[in-house]
Amino acid sequence: MQKRRTALSGDLEELHAHAAHYDNRAEYMYSFLQVMTAATASFTHGANDISNAVGPYATVYQVWHDGALPEKGKSHVPNWILGFGGAALVLGLWTYGYNIMRNLGNRITLHSPSRGFSMELGSAITIIIATRLKLPVSTTQCITGATVGVGLCSGTWRTINWRMVAWIYLGWMITLPLSGIISGCLMGIIINAPRWGFQG
Repeated sequence: MQKRRTALSGDLEELHAHAAHYDNRAEYMYSFLQVMTAATASFTHGANDISNAVGPYATVYQVWHDGALPEKGKSHVPNWILGFGGAALVLGLWTYGYNIMRNLGNRITLHSPSRGFSMELGSAITIIIATRLKLPVSTTQCITGATVGVGLCSGTWRTINWRMVAWIYLGWMITLPLSGIISGCLMGIIINAPRWGFQG
């Protein structure tokens, strides 16, 4: 995967040559620690990202079910909605998530167990703090920032594939207005749809 050259990946072997390579025995020790940070990252993903999607969905369901707006801070989230959110996360990861993992894991900077441990731990700490402060953040954005930060710790900007980073940032900038436009169009269709048998 890392040897395949594309317009976005460039020459990854040259990119990796600028980064420091550590002893394999030390890297092997970090592979055990990385299991713990990966589990922590999974926990934070559920604590923040799932909440970002499930929160509005639960509120809409409660308004539909009760016929009234919930009191501030009194919104109830049924367990089946939490299960639905978790299942949707697994389905997305299973079907298309590998594309994101491929880019983050192969095409930004040199990865190793020690680097992965630092990336995951830094990202997990950031998300836990944001969750405690009730800030909705993106775990993908956090891990991307952590990946770039660890890559820059090699002492030179040449260890980072800036074309891939720019492509990721462009995707983030496009998604906000695009989601708004698509959602607005769908809502416009729903509001103006013909109504049969309903009194206004």
